[in-house]
Amino acid sequence: MALHDVDDEPVTVPPDDVQVPPDDDIMRWVLAYLRHAPLSLTLREINRLIAIEAVAQQRAPILDVGCGDGFWWTLRNGDNREVYGIDISQREVLQARKRINAALTDVSRERPFPGVEFEEIIGNCSLEHVPDIDGALLNLRKAAADGARLLMFVPTPRWAYQGKLQSWLLKRAPRVAMTLSGALNGFFQHWHLYDAKVWTRLLAQNGWHVRATYGLGSARSEMMFRAFLPPAFVEFLAKKVTGFYPSKLARFLPDFALAPAARLVKWAVSDPLVPVDSPTAYEYLIIAETAALPPDRKHQP
Repeated sequence: MALHDVDDEPVTVPPDDVQVPPDDDIMRWVLAYLRHAPLSLTLREINRLIAIEAVAQQRAPILDVGCGDGFWWTLRNGDNREVYGIDISQREVLQARKRINAALTDVSRERPFPGVEFEEIIGNCSLEHVPDIDGALLNLRKAAADGARLLMFVPTPRWAYQGKLQSWLLKRAPRVAMTLSGALNGFFQHWHLYDAKVWTRLLAQNGWHVRATYGLGSARSEMMFRAFLPPAFVEFLAKKVTGFYPSKLARFLPDFALAPAARLVKWAVSDPLVPVDSPTAYEYLIIAETAALPPDRKHQP
């Protein structure tokens, strides 16, 4: 998918020629995720997988920031010997090492994998969880090769206000709506909830030039995400204790038993990229390239 700048402003509307993966690949991904994570998380991850494949350029080596257990990379095609991942959870890193080159790293404090220059860096809904976002973006810039790309998924500022209940509360009881929004963002430990223009400025001051920003999300996917969010909370808490989601037990089920849920997920994510200002966008996909560091950032440790 080509990116075209107009007056050097980021592209914000997906082109008409977005190439999505074949249906067989998407169904394979969905079935794999339903055997790994709750349905709400499956919806989000499949949407991101489709979006990444639509803009991918098959560059390597690749750095996955906040790689978790590395499960993502069992689904994407490519040579996983060229995939590196970092996370702040020792338990997640130990699992990821079975799939990719993973290391325990706090990206806000240190450059990942000194000596390796990355052609592509992916932040899969991870950088909004880093308190020192400037430190993280600067260290990623130091780890990037000339001309490298940074692909970031980050939540939109209003993602927690979406859904019929929140829309109703915003009109009639805004304090309650804001309390619920704050509770959701607190639970997920979101330190950074900015609009696309603020992210563009933050990236620019740390040596990144934003080429495009798209939205992810449709009314269908949002409806399903919120419908299945309560059991996902329970599974999330269970994972904190056991190290895996109870959904992993679905690996004992045959494909035909999961097929109805898989078709529902595939239907929900059939519009993977939307304009950045779409009211249904729950996340941004930001595509940036390396640029010159501002003078005051060049010599920061």
